[in-house]
Amino acid sequence: MSVFLNAYLPDTDPSSKKQVVDRGLTKQSTEAKASPYKLIELSDIRGMVKTRMPFSHKGTYGHALLIAGAENTMGAALLCAKGCLYAGAGLVTSSIPSPGLTALNIALPEAMYLERAQLISSRTLNKYDTIAIGPGIGRMADGHTIMGEIFALKKPVVIDADALAILKTHPELFLHLPKDSILTPHVKEFDGLFGPHENWWSRLQTARTEAKKRGILILLKNQYTFIIDHEGDVSINQTGNPAMSQGGMGDVLTGMLAAYLAQGYSAKAAAVLACYFHGKAGDELSMTHFNVSASQVALQIPVSVKSLLNKED
Repeated sequence: MSVFLNAYLPDTDPSSKKQVVDRGLTKQSTEAKASPYKLIELSDIRGMVKTRMPFSHKGTYGHALLIAGAENTMGAALLCAKGCLYAGAGLVTSSIPSPGLTALNIALPEAMYLERAQLISSRTLNKYDTIAIGPGIGRMADGHTIMGEIFALKKPVVIDADALAILKTHPELFLHLPKDSILTPHVKEFDGLFGPHENWWSRLQTARTEAKKRGILILLKNQYTFIIDHEGDVSINQTGNPAMSQGGMGDVLTGMLAAYLAQGYSAKAAAVLACYFHGKAGDELSMTHFNVSASQVALQIPVSVKSLLNKED
């Protein structure tokens, strides 16, 4: 069964050609040429999620470094860390401004701390399985230098929010962006990076071109998030709802992406799982809540994952 892509584009040009969207990431189109657009379905998620095995430990599930927050935006750092913890990373380290350390210790005693001065050392950075940067960092001192050190590791990086703004002002960094890195722009951030667009269809085509050229993934965020991979394929996430229209949701999603990368998932699997369970948690909460906060979504994530696994048994 297929549907039309226009239904997922909030401002599609009515004159544009309708595109067939296949259901499921592994199904092939009945057309002579398979559609690059796929709807993410429950069966796809069940095939991706790894169960936790006996004798595993915190080292089994990876160590994520989150570079987030400024003195006036510590909430973004805390929400990012919550997303990473509740999405199952074995170890989470937050690099935040030192005045926020008390807040981190009180709110999330499971998270560790790395002072910002140590981010310049590639030897320090190399011990982490994955790194996410951006939520709430603002005009972080030496931000572009730190990103250059991170990129030199040649490991996939999750780049969100203010780190996207650093890429915009330092386009030379794009030349060194590690393969399989994940960029998570909303519409304004996307247009800031890649130029203005008249509608979502044109943004999708730009995203497909850029993802293929750079060997990266782009999460173009909206109620229906588009996950564009380095082959130019577009996976459409259907979970999520208007009850989630509150600040901090993107910070939680960034933490989740880092958690799944740290656990050894491929970049595409990490993106698909993070987007699906982020929206699914919000969907489940919206059954009893008129609106839901980002913190509530983070807490719901392991419940949503366990519910899916239980239904599979």
